Amino acid sequence: MPDSGGTTVLTRFRGVTVAFRCPDPADTAHLRYYLSDHLLPDGSPVELTVRLETADGGSFTQALGTPATKRVWWRPTAGPWRLYEEWGTHALLPSPVPPFGLPPLRDRLRLRHGAALAAPDGSARTLAVTGASGAGKSVVLVHLLRQGWSFVSDDLLVMDRQDPGRLHYYGRPVGVRERNLRLLPWLDAALLSDVPCLPTRWGRTWMVRPQRLGRCAPVDQPLRLAWRLHLTRGARFTVRTAGPTTYVTWDPHLHLEEVLAVCRRPAGEGDGHAA
Repeated sequence: MPDSGGTTVLTRFRGVTVAFRCPDPADTAHLRYYLSDHLLPDGSPVELTVRLETADGGSFTQALGTPATKRVWWRPTAGPWRLYEEWGTHALLPSPVPPFGLPPLRDRLRLRHGAALAAPDGSARTLAVTGASGAGKSVVLVHLLRQGWSFVSDDLLVMDRQDPGRLHYYGRPVGVRERNLRLLPWLDAALLSDVPCLPTRWGRTWMVRPQRLGRCAPVDQPLRLAWRLHLTRGARFTVRTAGPTTYVTWDPHLHLEEVLAVCRRPAGEGDGHAA
C-alpha cells in the first residue's frame, strides 16, 4: 500500500477536486506544468486522490519508458487505497493523469483519442481530429492554431456522457515530436529552450503549452462537435467524406497544405455527432 510521503498537487476537473501525490519533487514540478490550467490552492476539499510511485522510491516521470516498476494508486474521499495499475515498460490502462477514467469523472465523461479545435470565427463549433498514434494529429493542430483556431484539447477528446455532441476543454501541453519539427519551422530553439522534453516511443517529445502556440477556447464555454477529420498515414493522398466526417489518407511531409485546405470546410455542416 502507498505510504503518506511526498508532496501534493491539487487540481480540479469538471467540478471534481483531485489531489495527486508524488514521491519526488521532479514529479511535482512536472505535474504543476502539465496541469497548470487546472491547479487549485491548497485547502480545497478533496474528492479523489491519485498517487504515483516507483518501486525504488525515485522519480515517476524519469522512470517512464524504462523497465522500472511503476504503480498508480487511487482512493475516493475517506476510502481505501486501490491499485490502478502496476507495470514496467508499457502501461496497458489509460493514463490516470488526467483522472477521467476514475470515479466520479468516468460517470460524467467519455473519452476518445484525438485533438480538438474551435473554429476561427469565434463560434463554439468544434473540429475533432482523430487517427492512430503517429497519424499527424498534433501537426494539424499546431498549424491550425497558427491560423487562428482555438485550442480545445490534444491527445484526448473529452465528451459529455449525457450529451454526445458536447465537448469539454482540457488544457494540457501539446506533444511536439522531434521528427515533426521540420514541418513546424517557426518552432525555433528559443521557443523550445525552456520546454520540458520527454523520451517517448516516438523519440524526444517537447511538451509545449498551447498558449505559446495560439489562443485557447474559454474553459467554461459550451463547445459543440460540428465535424471530424480522421487521418491515416499513406503515400497517396485521398479524401472521402461521409456525413460530418472526412477521412484523409496522407503523408504529412507531402500533403500538409492539402489537409489544411480540407480543414477549412465550414463549421456547422455536421450534425453534432461526428465523433
